[in-house]
Amino acid sequence: MEYDRITRIEEAALNAWPAPRQMIYDGWLLRFTGGPSKRVNSVNVIHPSSLPLAEKIAFCESIYALAELPTLFRVPAPFSTAELLQSLVKASYQAFDETHVLTRELGDLEPLPEGLRVETFSVDDWIPYKGLISQAESHPLALQQQILHCIVPEKKLIVLFAGEVPVACGMGVHEGDLLGYFSIYTHHDARRQGYAQVVMSELTAWGLQQGAKLGYLQVEGFNQPARALYRQIGFELCYTYQYFKKE
Repeated sequence: MEYDRITRIEEAALNAWPAPRQMIYDGWLLRFTGGPSKRVNSVNVIHPSSLPLAEKIAFCESIYALAELPTLFRVPAPFSTAELLQSLVKASYQAFDETHVLTRELGDLEPLPEGLRVETFSVDDWIPYKGLISQAESHPLALQQQILHCIVPEKKLIVLFAGEVPVACGMGVHEGDLLGYFSIYTHHDARRQGYAQVVMSELTAWGLQQGAKLGYLQVEGFNQPARALYRQIGFELCYTYQYFKKE
């Protein structure tokens, strides 16, 4: 996939999961939210640097120290350079948590199976369902609720019910010809019944109505079950990114 399209996906993904506090520094986006999410608490490399990299890395460390947060760098492989990687290693950073960005041309929808229904919710009404389905703790959920309220592009928050029982949930964010899939969760007691695929299909139908043509999502490299599911429904690897932290 061409470099320009990858840049668009990166920008759309950052818009779809925004940080309430952030700043731009010489082509890098620094985000400060707190909580466990690395995406909204890291330096995101999105454009080439003009400043000396050692100086730039040191500045980022000073800013995150003021925010009382660890300094993390998120580096997409297409935007990486040998000089950047060498500078991070020289500053004692090590790579961890490789993440795969997958894409798929939208289409080939499956009808909603009998006995299932989908409901759309506002942010404040959807968050408790996400907490129930994902079994997340209350503090990260409160931060995620804040993040969702900051999303500017169109979004759709859905819950899948089997009868009256909420079994899966997900969020779609539409921007231009792109549809991002986020927070796809199935309750532990309802896994391996195809519910995540139903959620993906319902979000896809909405995205197509909005004019989206390409779907994208992010999945951690070690999450083999999720990667297998997405491969099964037609998603292919587009590029990867890695985080860097000091040991």
